[in-house]
Amino acid sequence: MGILSSKTHLTLDNNYRSIEQTSEDNPNLANTSHYFMDKFEDADFSKLDDLLIDILSFVSADDLIYNCRLVCKEWKEIIDGHSVWKIKCQREKKNIPTVLLNKIPKHYYRKIFVFNPYGRNLIRNACGKGELEGWEIRSNGGDGFKVEEPPQGADPVPVEVGSQSCFATSYGLCTKYQQVYLMENGISKEILQLETTKIEVGEWYAARFDCAAKYKLSVALISLENGVEANLLPERFFKHSYTEEQWVGKQWYKVSHTFKNIGDVSSVCFEHCAQDKQFWAGHFGMKMTGSYVKVIA
Repeated sequence: MGILSSKTHLTLDNNYRSIEQTSEDNPNLANTSHYFMDKFEDADFSKLDDLLIDILSFVSADDLIYNCRLVCKEWKEIIDGHSVWKIKCQREKKNIPTVLLNKIPKHYYRKIFVFNPYGRNLIRNACGKGELEGWEIRSNGGDGFKVEEPPQGADPVPVEVGSQSCFATSYGLCTKYQQVYLMENGISKEILQLETTKIEVGEWYAARFDCAAKYKLSVALISLENGVEANLLPERFFKHSYTEEQWVGKQWYKVSHTFKNIGDVSSVCFEHCAQDKQFWAGHFGMKMTGSYVKVIA
């Protein structure tokens, strides 16, 4: 029956012992088993970790985190390290900061792969496609906020925004905000503390052609002091206000600002408010769209 005779019984627990027991009856098998054992002892396993890292880099993030880490201590150490996640980031062209760090922060590349937080807009529902989802309402005066697509009584939204949807306001003050928690979005505090890191904020706004209106944007960088939110430095505030008169509006304007020397910032509070100045029922107040908060590193 060839080299593997009917007397050969191989098991996962003691296959080498089984081969040795059968070798007396089958000299060919003995020669073969010794050949493979010699090869095994002479094998170079120095590249096995690299091979495993390469294989794991093709596994989904969820499986790596929730399943593969449980296989053994070695796999856990590899998955908790940087190599697998760096390869995944490079393969899927995630935005990796072009900075030099003395020490790579814990889970640095993993957070980049999962959140892709750098250079990306961290504001949720920036144009109103999801109605008011993601926003906290401070005041909903008059007839309240309304989502328009396309904008009524104003020019089309600029192409660079990527949507014709916008928030329209009413005759009473309409105010909403988002607080963007940077670490929860995958930003590493070590990156924020670099002098080269910036936070860019802004949005687009417009009035109707037939109604006077006013608008205001307020942005604050907030840090934690002894676990309490604080933002005492004037350079961590940005405010912009604008008033449009009747029969003048409908053009879209962009407001933007760049914060530098971020330091120990933990979150960004982005708040805007608007209303019409003639107290007309309906939604004749200022419109806003394309809100953004981006960390540039």
